[in-house]
Amino acid sequence: MIERQIEHMTRLVDDLLDVTRISRRKIQLRRTAVEMNELVRRTVEDHRSVFERNGVSLELVPADGPAWVDGDPTRLSQIVGNLLQNAAKFTGPGGWARASVEAREADVLVHIRDNGIGIEPDMLPRLFNPFIQADTTLERSRGGLGLGLALVRGLVELHGGDVRAASEGTDSGSEFTVRLPAIAPPASAVPTCHPTQHASQGRILVIEDNLDAAETLKDALELVDHEVCLAHSGPEGLAKMRALRPDVVICDIGLPGMDGYEVARAIRADPAQRSTRLVALTGYASPQDLQRAREAGFDCHLGKPPDLDALLQMLHELMLAKSSG
Repeated sequence: MIERQIEHMTRLVDDLLDVTRISRRKIQLRRTAVEMNELVRRTVEDHRSVFERNGVSLELVPADGPAWVDGDPTRLSQIVGNLLQNAAKFTGPGGWARASVEAREADVLVHIRDNGIGIEPDMLPRLFNPFIQADTTLERSRGGLGLGLALVRGLVELHGGDVRAASEGTDSGSEFTVRLPAIAPPASAVPTCHPTQHASQGRILVIEDNLDAAETLKDALELVDHEVCLAHSGPEGLAKMRALRPDVVICDIGLPGMDGYEVARAIRADPAQRSTRLVALTGYASPQDLQRAREAGFDCHLGKPPDLDALLQMLHELMLAKSSG
């Protein structure tokens, strides 16, 4: 109990200090080019356990393409994290929340939507003021000091953007939208893969929404001199597919944006990509799943977690078949 209270008090003091620094313009942003799909994805993963503990499902929907902004990654994560904490706090067991990114020509939007308790109309204009709480019940079981949204607004405005809230009322859920000015992709972002220092065995695109699994597989394949690029959603995978023209695509089935079957069908429908070898790497491993993978255009199917030796042997055979074809 003491540990929980110390953690709670530390968070409250940190928020108080940040709100004070913002009001006195004492916060210095450490700006750099930030890709918001990746930042939101990592922040969602950092907070997923809170949603699971509360019995709330959490969905991530990245933008169809890269979404670059000029900002402080730590503060941008704090913005998204505060909004996610808000969604988890005000959504009951069995509910859902969704974090999505929208890339437009002039700006990037981050939406945090939930089907929780909602916000009364008269509360919306005051919601981002310090010490304002949406939970007005006597026990205030969901409340804090009312600093989280004030901190979000202050940090967003420091980045040259704005934030707004929308709700149709009590028990109708709510949506928070952060708007940030977009920038052109930095030169270092193209291409986004990391070639080896010497000739690689082949170019491999891994499309996997689990960050840890994707990074682990990338590291393992690079140890045997493959050139590996990562994508974390179906649309992102197709965009990198067209830009990088890999020899082999290793694709998960359960993906945000579009599933692995749709990705495979899209690749097979492109005459320029028909020679690319496709490997389904997934937990869906029933006979019906194998049949669906074949029909979608996958050359091979491996269950999770994969046997690394079997995967490497499969990749070797696919590279030989591609070069001989």
